[in-house]
Amino acid sequence: EYALINTREGYRRLSYMMVDDDVAYLSPSSVYRILSERDLLIRYKKSTKSKGKYDFRPTKPNQQWHTDIMYLWVKDRWYFFVGILDAYSRYIVHWDLLESASSADIRAVIESALKKYPSSKPRIVTDNGPQFKSKDFRALIKEFSLMDIKTRIRHPESNGKIERFHKTLREEALSEKDLKNKYKALDIINDWVKYYNNERLHASLNYLRPVDYFTDKNEEKLKIRKDKMTIALEKRRQENSEIHNQNVKEQIAA
Repeated sequence: EYALINTREGYRRLSYMMVDDDVAYLSPSSVYRILSERDLLIRYKKSTKSKGKYDFRPTKPNQQWHTDIMYLWVKDRWYFFVGILDAYSRYIVHWDLLESASSADIRAVIESALKKYPSSKPRIVTDNGPQFKSKDFRALIKEFSLMDIKTRIRHPESNGKIERFHKTLREEALSEKDLKNKYKALDIINDWVKYYNNERLHASLNYLRPVDYFTDKNEEKLKIRKDKMTIALEKRRQENSEIHNQNVKEQIAA
């Protein structure tokens, strides 16, 4: 029943969603078996890892941000979605939907994100678009004493984290929506980003939520989940043992 309600989730995400929601405490392999028996599996293509990515691995939030520009058609014109994603937690720290994508506009979005977290000095990963090579952008990097990381030319996979977010945003939030105007688009994106940050289980984060990593609660959440699974396993063992003992008694009596 839970799988039929959450039709777009794979079996691994479903298993951890159910643990967190106190629906059922099962391992991914058990969920896979149950769904397979009922023809309810949803299969996804596994993405291949690309060479040439920047190798820095953040160990906490706000060490490295990724940003890029996504074109979005709304009614009869193009708009520009600019999101800033924290590499460690996949949390969207800030975003905006712009009517133009000038270097000054892009600088203003990144500056707004930096002002939200004034003590942070993240590395900023961007592609080689003109907005990210402009005088405005260079001035921003210098003003906030940041490190500017450029991806390989004609290699969008180097900025794969934000590219993957754009793909998910299109598929899960926008693909079936009627974007009548900018305000409708803003409402839809705002609601979905809140869901993405605070509710959606992320495959790259041990099927926790971006907010769990962004607020450093990931270890606590994983322990709670593990404890639930341990208690449930012990309960099933006891129940199976009681059933076995009852069967033995009945056989002896017979």
